[in-house]
Amino acid sequence: MTQTATPSPTVTPKRSRRGNWVRDILEVLLIALILYIVIWSALQTVRVDGSSMVGTLQDQDLLLASKVSYDFGANPSRGDIVVLMPPNDPTRDFIKRVIGVPGDKLQINGSHQPTAVLIQAGGKGAWQQLHEPYVAQPWTTLNYCCRSDGTASASALPVTVPQGAYFVMGDNRNFSSDSRSFGFVPRKNMLAKAFLRIWPLGHFGGLGSGPTLQPTLAAGIGAPAVGVVILETLRVRRRHLRARTLRS
Repeated sequence: MTQTATPSPTVTPKRSRRGNWVRDILEVLLIALILYIVIWSALQTVRVDGSSMVGTLQDQDLLLASKVSYDFGANPSRGDIVVLMPPNDPTRDFIKRVIGVPGDKLQINGSHQPTAVLIQAGGKGAWQQLHEPYVAQPWTTLNYCCRSDGTASASALPVTVPQGAYFVMGDNRNFSSDSRSFGFVPRKNMLAKAFLRIWPLGHFGGLGSGPTLQPTLAAGIGAPAVGVVILETLRVRRRHLRARTLRS
């Protein structure tokens, strides 16, 4: 009588099982490390230091900012809250709001209350008023603008934001060092876009809505600067006429 041998069950060595377990752990750690590097390269935490953005941000708020928002051809937009290097001190980082973008013509006339920023978007069309509900306090400091470099002036003078530069301001206009002090900010100085408040937990969330452009509330807004230009032109013409009379 022929007996058929029963095959023995395959036994996996304990060492092989332990090796698979170690390999799985290493793969998880490697994936976690890669994700950490990617996130660290794309995002940064920003601690607000000071009161220049009160109305939207408070001192010591902790924010999350994207370091890649302005990569791949994207540029800052009006209303963005940005981390930047001021052109007069590249050793510091400021957080401000973008008010004027390249090509915009803008002016600030403190004789009108409440003070408002007037903008010709792209340098064309009618003057519009920037509606900024986040500006909580009456604005009485550095409320005339601008010189050719974007800094505050003694009267309302229109200026065009140069290509490759931006006009930025703090939301707390009376206590902010911004373009009114250091002028236009080059595009290369824009470091990141803040988009989320993560501390304190009671205020966790987005950073609120930005400004909107609206028709000027009064027909006279924007006219003083134009009137200054017209009067200056008339004065020049009168001087020329007097010179011709004296020479004849």
